[in-house]
Amino acid sequence: MPELPEVETVRQGLLGLVGKRILSIELNRTNLRFPFPEDMDSIAGRKIIDIDRRAKYLLIRLEDDLTLLAHLGMTGRFGRTLEGKHDHVVIDFVDGTRLVYTDPRRFGIMDLIRGGSEHKLLNHLGPEPLGDAWSGLQLHSSLSGRNVSIKTALLDQKIVVGIGNIYASEILFRAGISPKRLAKNISFNMAEEIYNETQKVLLTAIEAGGSTLRDGQFKGVDGNLGYFPHEFSVYDREGQKCTSPECANLVRRIVQSGRSTFYCGICQR
Repeated sequence: MPELPEVETVRQGLLGLVGKRILSIELNRTNLRFPFPEDMDSIAGRKIIDIDRRAKYLLIRLEDDLTLLAHLGMTGRFGRTLEGKHDHVVIDFVDGTRLVYTDPRRFGIMDLIRGGSEHKLLNHLGPEPLGDAWSGLQLHSSLSGRNVSIKTALLDQKIVVGIGNIYASEILFRAGISPKRLAKNISFNMAEEIYNETQKVLLTAIEAGGSTLRDGQFKGVDGNLGYFPHEFSVYDREGQKCTSPECANLVRRIVQSGRSTFYCGICQR
């Protein structure tokens, strides 16, 4: 599933649509993960005034306080041209340009928000990891008393949003903290280190255009691949030598909460 860096990469790729007026929208099916709103065609005739991101959701701001909410699910992507049978939403603009939403597995979401940003999918979300409202102190406080692994805690979108399987593994490796350590046993200094490495990892990943894995599913709006996998220290490197210069250990893989976790048992404590 695309994580914060991938969604932010898509958001930046869509910014060229700001100021353009929508001519029409074509829905090639009745639903994605959920049914499309009945008034989806109400976006026609409106100009895009901004494009925001909240966690892993894109918020396409339109005239008259209307927002198109979009989540890429597992395999969703936005592009500029038709690709085939999995093109489920086609938006044409007055200037002749086009935006196509393609999603082979149809786990994506699209909905409309009228006025503000209140929506049932957004209301429960925690702080943005790159925003001013999050800090090592706040992370430490939110982990207090939690009897789950720190890896599982970082995936909890009520604690911090946008971090998924890839970046949690990378952040914890660079912070030198075992993914198996219980969240309640994370000290303040450890929380500060996790916070600092989160900033570095996510910003570096955004600059690299996100992460396109071997399945090739993730692509930017212009079809570009994400090159952060070249920076992977542990993710998807099971059995390979640890990237720390002075460590000869091999990267391990374990399963936590049904998801693969990659780590070094020597470098991470």
